[in-house]
Amino acid sequence: GSFADVLSGEVGKTMHQPQRKHEFQRRARQMHNRRLPDPSRALLWMRQAGVLTAALPESEKWGIDAIHGLTKAERDLGWTADPMLRLEAIVPPDAARMKTLAERLRLSTAESDRLRHWALATAVESKTTEGELAKRLYRGDRQGFVDRLRLSLAAARVRAVEDNSAMLEAVGFSRLLAFALKWEKPMFPLKGADLTALGATPGPKLGEILKNLEAEWIEAGFAPDRGALLDRAAKALET
Repeated sequence: GSFADVLSGEVGKTMHQPQRKHEFQRRARQMHNRRLPDPSRALLWMRQAGVLTAALPESEKWGIDAIHGLTKAERDLGWTADPMLRLEAIVPPDAARMKTLAERLRLSTAESDRLRHWALATAVESKTTEGELAKRLYRGDRQGFVDRLRLSLAAARVRAVEDNSAMLEAVGFSRLLAFALKWEKPMFPLKGADLTALGATPGPKLGEILKNLEAEWIEAGFAPDRGALLDRAAKALET
């Protein structure tokens, strides 16, 4: 389920701490499709009361400050409040720890995968070109990069209040986020059958040639067409 109740702070404040912990985890597993209020004050209370660390220990040394910028971005930019993105804002991008968290809170496979992809997605600099981002999107997971970019944009907007350079970063992240959201993964034009038709014998060498051709295609910005790749394949088979 989603983290709607958890990250909206709707956990009974009159419960004893062990009860609060179980309620926190129970509600974390429930799915809700309603708009979420700002959870900042509730999370602060949970942190001060000790229940947040008890139920979500991954947040202890990472902090919850990023949630403020994220909820502001939701309001200002018209983003739909996303419980999973809010969770990512208060835990470290550590794939191993996210796997443990997902198992403990019994997240769905889709939610577990989303946390893992977000954790594995490398940080994107605001000056990154769309062409470079496209290569990373192809090799990785688009949702993971979208989550990274949303959090980076939200954080840059907070810093931009007092830092002009952060304003430029926010513009860059906004540009990259828009690109990632509309990006569609291109289809590599060749398959193993294309190489066997050229006389290649099925086996490790065929796979290696195909992998190298795909890498060249990616680095060339996905520009080489099928004909050009077949020419490259034929030359590779001659060596």
